[in-house]
Formats: sequence, C-alpha cells, structure tokens
Amino acid sequence: MRQPIGLRKRAAAVPPGGAVTGTGPRGDGGGASPARDTPEPEPDAPPGLPLAFMLSHLEDDGPVRLDGVKLGVCEVLGLELDEPRLGAFAGALNACDFPLQLLVRQHPPGLGKLREDLERTQPEGLPPRSRAAAASLGRLLGELETRDGILDRRFYAVCEHERSDELHALLQRAGLAVHPLDGRQLRMLLLASALGGSPREFDEDAAVEVEVRRREIRAGDRLMRSLHLARWPRSLAPGFLQGLMAAGVPMDLALHLGPIPASVAARTLEWQKVRFESARSLTFKRGRSLSPEAEIALEDVTRLRDEVQRGRERLFHASLSLTLHAGDGETLRDLTQRARAHFAASLGRLDALPFRQREGLLSTLPLALNAVAVWRTLDTSSLAMLYPFSPPDLDTRGGTLQGVDLRACSPVVYDPWDGTHLNANTAVLARSGAGKSFATKLGVLRGVTRGVVAYVIDPEGEYAAMARAAGGRVLSPGVAGQGLNPFVIDTGDPGELLLRIGSLRRLIEVMIGEPLGAERRASLDHALAAYYAQGRGRSGFADFYAYLRESAEGDPALARLLRPFASGSLRHLLTDEGDDLLANEALVTVFDLRLLEPELRPAAAMVCTETVWAAAARHPRPRLLVVDEVWSIMQHPEGAAFMVSMAKRARKHRLGLQFITQDVQDLLSEDPSRAITGHSGRALLQNAAFKLLLQQDAAAISTVGDAFDLPEELQRWLLSCPRGDGLLLARGNRFPIRIEATPEEAELIEWRPGAHHTGAANAADER
Repeated sequence: MRQPIGLRKRAAAVPPGGAVTGTGPRGDGGGASPARDTPEPEPDAPPGLPLAFMLSHLEDDGPVRLDGVKLGVCEVLGLELDEPRLGAFAGALNACDFPLQLLVRQHPPGLGKLREDLERTQPEGLPPRSRAAAASLGRLLGELETRDGILDRRFYAVCEHERSDELHALLQRAGLAVHPLDGRQLRMLLLASALGGSPREFDEDAAVEVEVRRREIRAGDRLMRSLHLARWPRSLAPGFLQGLMAAGVPMDLALHLGPIPASVAARTLEWQKVRFESARSLTFKRGRSLSPEAEIALEDVTRLRDEVQRGRERLFHASLSLTLHAGDGETLRDLTQRARAHFAASLGRLDALPFRQREGLLSTLPLALNAVAVWRTLDTSSLAMLYPFSPPDLDTRGGTLQGVDLRACSPVVYDPWDGTHLNANTAVLARSGAGKSFATKLGVLRGVTRGVVAYVIDPEGEYAAMARAAGGRVLSPGVAGQGLNPFVIDTGDPGELLLRIGSLRRLIEVMIGEPLGAERRASLDHALAAYYAQGRGRSGFADFYAYLRESAEGDPALARLLRPFASGSLRHLLTDEGDDLLANEALVTVFDLRLLEPELRPAAAMVCTETVWAAAARHPRPRLLVVDEVWSIMQHPEGAAFMVSMAKRARKHRLGLQFITQDVQDLLSEDPSRAITGHSGRALLQNAAFKLLLQQDAAAISTVGDAFDLPEELQRWLLSCPRGDGLLLARGNRFPIRIEATPEEAELIEWRPGAHHTGAANAADER
C-alpha cells in the first residue's frame, strides 16, 4: 500500500478491521469476472495510513482513535531506580483508577539540530585548528546517529484526554517530571511510532509503502516485528526490563494497564484462596503432600489478599508488547533472539504473533489500545518494578556533547547555561593521572567553538599550549605588563558593591598570608567602604594602597603588610592592565601561575578570579571559569570562604565555575582540626549542579562514596574504570559516561610547537 501520511487531515472512518492492502488483484476480494459489456470497476483504494493504524485524526492537543476516544500523551523524564522511588511510583499506581498505557521508545538519536546549532553559534575569527576541531565534532555527532548500540530512550504515558490532568498529578506525586505533548512534537511521535525511527519531520504529502507480512511489517525501507509477552516470569526484580533496554535494541515497548476494582480483586483472591485450601485438604486426605508450586501459590494468594484488603496493593490487568525495528532481515532476527533470550532467562516467553503483526504494532503505538487483547493480572508492586523509568538520560538536545552514557547507551548532551539547571558549576574530582585535565580541556574547547568565553587559572602551565593553539591568550600574573586589577568596581548596584567589598577583604587577607583579627578586619572593611564611597570605582590597587598609607581613614600598619604588592617583587600583579582584560576579552584566557612561588599562588588565583568576576558583573554572558587544583585556595580559610561565595553568586551573572582537585580527602575532610576547610569543601560541592568523578584512589573511595551516597558497585567501578570514563552526577541522578574526543580535538588539546600528538591514547593527561 502506498498512501500519503496525511495526519493533518481528518480522514473518513473505515471499519476497525479494515485491511491494509487489497485482498485480490483488483482489491475486490477476487470474485467472479465481470461481463464483457460491463465496464470494469475501479479497484478499491486501500485505506490511508491513519485509518490503517486506527487513528481518526489528530488534534493539536491529542490524537483521536477511530472509536472517537481522544487521548492525552505526555513525555515522562526518567529517574534513578531506588527503593524510595519505586515505593513512590507504586503509591501513584495504587491511586490510579483508569486505564493507561506506559510506553518506552528506543531509537537512533537525531542530532541534526545539534549540528546546526554548532555551526550557527560558532564565533567568527576562530583559528583554522579550532574550526577543524569544531567540524570534527559535527562529524562525531553524525557518527553517533548511526553507531550500533547508541540509542535515545524516551518514556511516555497515554490515557483518555479527560483523565490527563489526573495522570499528570499521579506521576508528579511519584517524583516524575511530566511534559504534555501537542502540536509538532505529538505529530512527530505518532509518525515515528508508526513508521519506525527517530521523531522527525515527515513530508505528509509523500507516499509511503506499508506491507503487512506474516511475521513482520515493512514500512518504506524499515522492518518491524511485534512480539507479545505470553508467559510472564513468576517474580519480577527491580529494573526487570533494564537489561533489555541496555542491550542497544531499537524498539517500542508498551505496557497496558487496566485497574481492577478493589472489591472485585478481594473477592477473586478470596475465592482463589478457598480453592487452593480445598485442594490442599483433599490432597492431605488422600495421603499425599501438596506440590511446592501449589504451596507457593497459596502463600502468594494469601499475602496478596491481605495486602489488597489493607489497601497497600491493587490488582491490574496488564499486557506487555514490543515492536523491534531494523533495516534488514538479518538484523531483525538478531534483535528478536536477544529479546527472547532476555525473557527466557527469567522463564518468560515471547509470542511471535504470526499473522497478527498489525495488532502487535497497534498495541505499541501511543493510542492506549491493546489490540492483542491478552491480559495478565499483576499487583502494584510488580508493576512498579516492571516499568523501567531508569536509567534516566541527560540529553537536552542543546549545548554540546559531553560524552556517551555507558548504561543508557545514549549521548550526554546539555547546556549548563540554558536556565534549566540550578547553576552552571562543575566539580571534577579524580586521582592523579585519571584524565581530569584532558576532560576539562575538551570541555573548554567545545565551549569555545560555540562562543562560551573561558578563563583558566592554571597553577602548572598545562593549559597554555592549548589556549595558544585555539587562538586564546596566556597571562602570567606578576610579570611586568601582564598585571590584573580586581579593584575595579564598575557597578551602580549597592548590593553588588557590598559583595565585591567583602570579596576584596578576603583577598587582602590571603595576600597578607594570615587571618586578620577582628579589630583589623573591621578597620579594613571600613577603609574599603570609605574608599569606594569617594567614587573611586575605576581606580586600582595602587590608589587603594596610597589611600591606606595617607588617608585618615586608612591603616598604615596594614599598608606595610601589603608593601610587596605595591613596590616589591609582586608589584606587577595588581596593576591597571585589568581594564584592557575586561574591555577586550579573548575566547580563552589562561592565567599561568607556575612562575610564582607556591605560597603566593592562592593570592594570585584569587586576584584572577576577582578580575573574571568583574567582567561577569559588568557584562553577563555565558562564561566558564576553571580553577585547577582548587585545594591550593581552599586550604586557607579565607580562600575557602571566597570560593564558596563565588560558587553561590556565579549563576547570577551567567558564570560557570569549574573546579578541579585530586586532593579529594582534603576537600571533603571532616577532621575537627580543619572543620572550616572540610565544611567549605562540601559547601562548594553542594553548589555545583554537575559533579564529574573520574578514577579514584583506594584511600579516598570511602570518603567519596559517603559524600555522594554511592552504592558499593559504583565505588568499585570508580577504582578500576579506564581513563576517560567517569561518573557524572546531575539532576539527582548518576550517569556513567565515556568522554570521547575526535583526533582533531585531541591534537589541539595536546598541541605543542613542533610536536603534534594524535589519537585518543596520547590524549590522556599524565599528571
């Protein structure tokens, strides 16, 4: 049958059992030949695709079936599977008193829009090497669309339209995020479900050929095979379907549920209990023992009857169908064997539905229609464990590629600055040599190619070569001609001025190298407030130093402690050159601190951070501030307070703070002697919406596990995972990911003048 798709038009009704193709050569059932003088009738045209798929028409807020029932369709975001969430979902099902369909779609990812956005947002004037890296990222996105095992997973819930609000409330009560589908999104879902593949725009005037065969359906160049779970496993473990989902099988899996009234369920269970007990009594009278299967059935019925009578459980009619998608017959056979093997391992059995492929496909469309009409009775707890809302995905189709989810087999794509996250802060925790610097450089490079300005505080000079190769600049604070001026405060906001004065006070404490007493801290705060009250917002450190020495409101003793930064070896650290830095931002700026003594680096790092904050406060735009080896700052109480304050305030000016450390135990320490530092480290992590845990040291894994509430299997995995693999914590979920770089990106990240290193194997950092 070749028919236009035509979902936009309302179609005339045909009988629900109408054939998809004609039954005879002329489509008239192959009757007797007409007389010669009678004109031969025109063959009956097969019904259009919407009618063949039991769809009357599509309205903006929901499809309408042939029986006139209008449906509501919503997308549900996945959650990490754990016992509390399973209990919450079971509670939501207990309150459901209407039929619904839960649908899982797995299909190749559609990353075309992401590639277009990458080209559209690419800033002008990128160096050739950076443009080549951006082009290679586009090719990687295209390769992921066709790579075996890389799939998108989407969860949907369907019910009658008049019960949609109730369904949304139930799912939200279970902690699930719900997004109703309408318009273009709904149309793409229906077409993709019927024709296979990823949701995308179809030409609804183009003809598509659909052929229903004995054991599969061909739609265009795609093959689909529908299966039904004929024999269910006796018991279901949490995440029963996760293994099938993670096997990389393109499919649509539908679970149809019909609640049974509590009174009917209780009566039925009581009758079954009586029947089993009678059978046991007769067996004992005959001198025989009851079979183990019968004993187990009696125990199950008794327990379930008690739970139903107490209202803790409900019974549902349930039906599970799945439709596999493939491009050729051999692949379809392989996918079928994998699906059957998954259920056979738990003593379940899939029915191949011979001659009923259309009914099987209808059962997996988002129409809340169980055309197979085979049901099994299940309780609430079993259903909660059956439906795989996990693993969740982190793919917002906006931003840039972060890696590949090893568990969900899907791309990890997000934009920290799109406003959907708590903030744009990221914590990177790993042992030495785990690849944290490479992962950070890759994130900086991919951000640069889409216009995100990046600043890197680099204590060891690791990022300088990459910044130069990417067309950025490298500054060495303390060297003549490369000073910074965080004392520039160009804002009329009194609240912002107050926060900046507090930051400068902490900076001066770190510069001095010792905490100030209460009296001197008050004196410094008074001096800063009086200084800026005189309208000196565009002044520099030199003017403030002179103010401390000469003004009656100043503090000459404090000025003497700051003398090295005014006329000593660090006199070039705080200069008016910061004005040029703020006015002429480069895409990448690296503050190379390796020329400074280790005890002076915390002060220099805070100077650099304050300068970046001045740029963010003056002109908010997506910016990334990377602080490598953040522990060098956090080990000072003033520096720790400064970093925590920065993490809390960064989102207000679209600044993303990314901090990196290998001193995980020190950062998370609960040692009473370092209580300020330990609590500040945890506060810093709490203000990071994203945490990337790469390979960990055995001595620190227990601290990491306790801090992030990681199960033992994930802790063991973090001890032995290869470089480039890690655990991303975001949105309350855990995503084991693999960070992939193209050869062009790896070469640029590891670029050295006169020496080019290619390949991902050479790209791991050796620190």
